[in-house]
Amino acid sequence: VHPEMLATRYVLATDVLQNPSYGAFLADLRRDGVLVFDPSATLAASRRSDPQYLETDTHWRPETMEAVAALLGEFITTQAPLPETADPNYRIERIEVNGIGDIARMLDLPEDSRLYLPETVWLRRVLQPDGSVWRSAPDADVLLLGDSFSNIYALGSMGWGTSSGFAEQLSYSLRRPVDRLVQNDQGSFATRAMLQRDPGRLNGKRVVVYQFAARELADGDWKV
Repeated sequence: VHPEMLATRYVLATDVLQNPSYGAFLADLRRDGVLVFDPSATLAASRRSDPQYLETDTHWRPETMEAVAALLGEFITTQAPLPETADPNYRIERIEVNGIGDIARMLDLPEDSRLYLPETVWLRRVLQPDGSVWRSAPDADVLLLGDSFSNIYALGSMGWGTSSGFAEQLSYSLRRPVDRLVQNDQGSFATRAMLQRDPGRLNGKRVVVYQFAARELADGDWKV
């Protein structure tokens, strides 16, 4: 998404760098009836004006995630229409979060180091009408399987806030409850294994969104 960070010749590039076989991979999926939502072109179009990722972290910025969730909501609405349901009337709360990215933390610098300072971001927390936090709904007809890109603003231990993750934003975009199965790392198989252990989770599901980082296509363990 940000090839200009790899080589100066890409400073004026307008597209995303992909593996040469990526087009054939998408064609195979679509031929088999799999709907593919790839937000990379949107991210590339926005990179000129705003960074799409945190400064010292491997994950996207909250506004990037929110924009992708909105686009995915539109994609589902048009490509896999869902029956009408009562609007859950979610509320939005804007909060400021300061954090240090996972890359900076892995450097294990001295506590008094000033090399990488905390970064400030604004989150869009999704709340229930009564002000309580958004909750995954096992009986929802949409299921999100996700990795750390779904967890980054939902799992407090990651250091970037709670109730603001990808499932929350997708649920808000769709105006309907969403079920969530997420695990950091190993996006190529971890959530599929979780689903295999609990196949009843698919009861009543009309849409399953399988979210994983693109790097899994290059080095993920895609075991059956």
